[in-house]
Amino acid sequence: MPKKFHPHAPFLPEHFPDADKPFPILEVFGFHRELRSEEARKAFFMRECPFALNQCEKFRQYGFGYCSVIYRTDADTAYFPYAVCDHRLDGEPVQKAVADYFGDKLESEIAIVPEVVLPSPRMSFDYIALERTGKRFIGVETQAIDLRGGGVGPAFRSILQGVPKEWRSHFTSEATEKGRGDTVAYGVNTANIYKRLGLQIAEKAAMLKIWGSALYVVTQQRPFDYLARRLDFKWTVDGPADITFFTFDYTGKIDQLGQMELVQTGTYRANVGDFAGALVKPTSSVSAVDFLKRVRKKARLD
Repeated sequence: MPKKFHPHAPFLPEHFPDADKPFPILEVFGFHRELRSEEARKAFFMRECPFALNQCEKFRQYGFGYCSVIYRTDADTAYFPYAVCDHRLDGEPVQKAVADYFGDKLESEIAIVPEVVLPSPRMSFDYIALERTGKRFIGVETQAIDLRGGGVGPAFRSILQGVPKEWRSHFTSEATEKGRGDTVAYGVNTANIYKRLGLQIAEKAAMLKIWGSALYVVTQQRPFDYLARRLDFKWTVDGPADITFFTFDYTGKIDQLGQMELVQTGTYRANVGDFAGALVKPTSSVSAVDFLKRVRKKARLD
């Protein structure tokens, strides 16, 4: 039986040895996985999110409390951190986006309201920021990246049970139970950024524009770069816009509390018409003749 996790005993680097791939989880319950401080260990023990300032939503729903993973996509030269929980971008990143729109308004003059839901059809905004005594408001979306493939649940369970050094064997056990190959098979779903996130942004920004407002999207730089590569689009930096992307990324530094540092890396603005037009513009250069050749070959018609 694995030993119980002691909330006052940090995990050390040697507890996370590499196997055929690096240990996939970087942050748990808002802190670096090594749990270097009392604050980090308390959050772990209490299953709390220091960004949303409440119990970890994903642990409550799914039994997992990791915030980010390391992964190497086809476009990466090495393993990089990817935030996989939207709440990782709560707090200061959202406040910076709000300040960008409202300028020198004092924080006491602006209310930031989480999880505003519209019915018929159901649509939700992560945040609405509005003047307490005025009429101006904006929508703010915090967007991480989804995981795909087999996931990193076994690695998280090894931390939860206090035996991260045995993380690889947890994948082996799960593979045996599910009758599949013994691999660490997970990935970040870059395709969803274009297919799902892009459409949601266009729809919400169009609605807010009708209401005389704007949409801010707070996201990590690397997922934004993937979206930007897919769109034939020229972003602006200054001036009014229907959509503003505020991007952040990890510096690799860990502060005294044991939290991974995030800094703002860019501001990208667009009007909703141009953005929506770029989303639906064909990006493939394949001709109809070549496309049908592919189809016929797969159908074994030729």
